[in-house]
Order: sequence, then structure tokens, then C-alpha cells
Amino acid sequence: MSVPSLKELRRPILEFANDSAGPLTRQQFVERLTDQFLLTESDLQEKVPSGNQTRMENRTNWAMTDLKLAGLIDNPQRNQWSITQKGRAFLANHHGIIESIDLQKLWPESQDIPEISETGASASVDITPDEQIAKSHEQHLKMLSGEILDSVKGISPSDFERLVVELLKKMGYGDGRVVGESGDQGIDGILNQDALGLEKIYIQAKRYTSTQVGEPEIRNFSGSLVAKGASKGVFITTATFSKSAGEKARVISQGNQFIRLIDGPELAQMMIKHGIGVVIEATYAVKKLDANYFTDS
Repeated sequence: MSVPSLKELRRPILEFANDSAGPLTRQQFVERLTDQFLLTESDLQEKVPSGNQTRMENRTNWAMTDLKLAGLIDNPQRNQWSITQKGRAFLANHHGIIESIDLQKLWPESQDIPEISETGASASVDITPDEQIAKSHEQHLKMLSGEILDSVKGISPSDFERLVVELLKKMGYGDGRVVGESGDQGIDGILNQDALGLEKIYIQAKRYTSTQVGEPEIRNFSGSLVAKGASKGVFITTATFSKSAGEKARVISQGNQFIRLIDGPELAQMMIKHGIGVVIEATYAVKKLDANYFTDS
């Protein structure tokens, strides 16, 4: 069983609080939910995208926060949670899964309420705010990757070669230079892997708008490396590689050469990661409660 969603957790939490003879701690809620949903150790180890918390802890905390905002549970003492009279009345009159909209109707008038769609469903997805931030960030990166790739396809082949060398240098490789002239034997750039230039990496950069790179081009690149007495090469393109091209690179890399293939989508991701062709528009620090700070010494 996977980790339950927010709406699946709310009712059991409220029922545990209702059935308990006294207040419960967050950990006690997690333990009881683990038993009820038959969660495995693997489920309990699953992390949120930031890696700072398990998904089960994160969703339990937010489900409890939802119930508290609606006035159904309260914690008058640190880490001691109890059901309220309002919560008991709600349980007696509400049945089934507790949706976000059910709770939003109970929020105080002073509380900001998210916009509700025409269908009556909450505008927010049934995931925690942390997960929403991570999902939005992921969607933003996908959109940005597409924009970058479109822009790269519009530059000249020589500018693309310079971009590739700059990117690999940013990734930690040594001094490099663009070759890309007649007589270069299919090599567009050279990078020094060490300070003395004893180990070199040879680059082929192909700026294609739609063409797929096939097996013959990988074979030709391998031949160029042989002509240079080189053992390492990187083939970078704005397009994609055919299945046979990928297989050819894999077979070659099992011998005396190593060829790394980087297609358009991966190139865009690398440019974002290493700050090539992008600028930081805004930075958001996502913080969480430091429970240790409030622990009795």
C-alpha cells in the first residue's frame, strides 16, 4: 500500500482523536495510521522531494494542520492533540472521506479561503503544500527546458559549439577550445581533463532542428577519435539519438573507447543546472519547524 493522500488521512486522524481517552502525539497518530493502512517499512521510508521528511510524516502533519484550521482538533499543549466539541459534532454528521472543501466551509471568516472552482472542488490538488511547491517547480523546469532547447536550435552551429565547450568547462572540466574548422576530422571541440592537458576529451556538437542522430554518425565519431589517438568522446546534439545510435555507443564504450551521448532534453537540463543561458529570477527558501529547538533540555 502506498502512503495515503491528505484526504484519506483526515478522517482516521479525527476518529483516533475521538476514540482516545486522552491527547495523542503526532508520533502516535503516525503509528496508528501505519497500522490502519498496513504501510510497509518501504512506505514509511519514502521521502518528500526535498528529502527533509518522510512522506508519511509530512502528510500526517499537514492533515492535522487542516483539521486544526477547521477547529476540529486542537493542541493546547506542545505535541498534545485532542478532538474539539466542534470535531465531535462534525464526525457525527459527516460521513466518508473529508475533502478540502468540507474543511474550508468551517474556517473562521478571518481565514483566507482558496478559490473554489465551478465544480465545487478545491482549486488545490490533494497533496501537501510542500509537494505542490515541488510539483510546480518540476513543471517550471520542464517548460524552461523546452524554451532553452528552442533557443539553442536557433543559434548558429559555431555558436552552438562554443556553448557546448563553455558548458563542459562549467561542469568542472579543464581548459577547452572550439575546433570546428575544415580538417578537424569530425571534432568540434577539445577539453583538457587535467591541468597539464595529458588527458583530453573530444567533442562533437550537432545543432539539429529535427533530425535524429543515427548509428552511422556515432560510428564516424568513433573513427575520428581513433584518428586522434583518443579514448574519450562526448557527442552532444539538440536532437535525439536513435535506438541503434545508443546501442552503438554502448558497444563502443565496452572496448577501448568511451563515448557519452547527450541529447537535446538532457542538454537543456545541464544548462539549467550549471547556469548557462539562464538567470535566477527569484529564490524561495522553504523552511520547516525545528522540533529540537522546542525539546525540553
